[in-house]
Amino acid sequence: MASHVFVTGASGRVASALIPRLIEAGHTVTGLARSEEKAARVRAFGATCVVGELGQPTAMDEGLAGARIVYHLAGGMRGPGRQTPDRINRLGTLSLLDRLEHATGLEAVVFTSSCAVYGDRSGLWVDDEMPPHPHTRYGNSKVAAEQAMEAAAERGLPVRIVRLAAVYGLDFPFMLEDWIRSGRAWLPGEGRNVVPTVHVDDAVTALMLIASAQAKYRHYNLADRTPVTIRDFYQSVAQHVGGTPPRHWSTWVPSYMQFAAARFNERVQSRTRTRPRFTPDAIRLMTASVRMKTDRLSEELKMEWQYPCATDGLLSVFQAS
Repeated sequence: MASHVFVTGASGRVASALIPRLIEAGHTVTGLARSEEKAARVRAFGATCVVGELGQPTAMDEGLAGARIVYHLAGGMRGPGRQTPDRINRLGTLSLLDRLEHATGLEAVVFTSSCAVYGDRSGLWVDDEMPPHPHTRYGNSKVAAEQAMEAAAERGLPVRIVRLAAVYGLDFPFMLEDWIRSGRAWLPGEGRNVVPTVHVDDAVTALMLIASAQAKYRHYNLADRTPVTIRDFYQSVAQHVGGTPPRHWSTWVPSYMQFAAARFNERVQSRTRTRPRFTPDAIRLMTASVRMKTDRLSEELKMEWQYPCATDGLLSVFQAS
């Protein structure tokens, strides 16, 4: 049944795939974007868009007016300057919840958390109810946001929490296409670990199912059905773009030197209001290993993965490019 939908982080890559699918399904959509330039991209999909931030009550109330479904996609690992993971994820979620307290008629509030809440499980499988055990500031900020959502659910808000794998697709940063194509890609670790991934098309399909009336659980893992190692993922990217797979520096650089360099880089770049990318969090996230079970999606919601393995999904990405 068609509904009015509100989407935070509406100009982001996942939202840019989700919003056209929602409109195609007959829903009306209002997005929230932080600038007129980003809002124009959202409106090009056929949605309306409010310019503002999660901490601006007027903008939030305008976006939420009449909404039956809310997708809270806004978030991030790190921003420039003082935009820490805690500020982006925990405080941003609290700002949204403050306005949701005044909303009526909500059928679903879908919050995209992260597989980072699981930390490093040494390659073990985790199910949808596995307690979080984060080992990064980003993971901690997502757990704190989850806890705020869970508290709101106890007060009656129809919350669904999605622990989302690393999403890949055309022009997604996780792909490292430009670095691989130029032969400049270096990564920490040795490449034997499994970082959960999911094709953007499958991510959107799952998010829409989780917002449906059929979804009865509060937590859902969202990832590929057949995980692959980091090494295999990027070797596949390199085969398609004709570049060099990432080299892994941990064989030559001791871990204490890696983290010291990452901490220094983060301090310097945050002071110059540049978004730091080489950080201690980035090292830990790219070397963690965890496999996510997705039984709730397949058994309860009858999810059918278009690309159950990343090697199939990557082929489709580059065939379409």
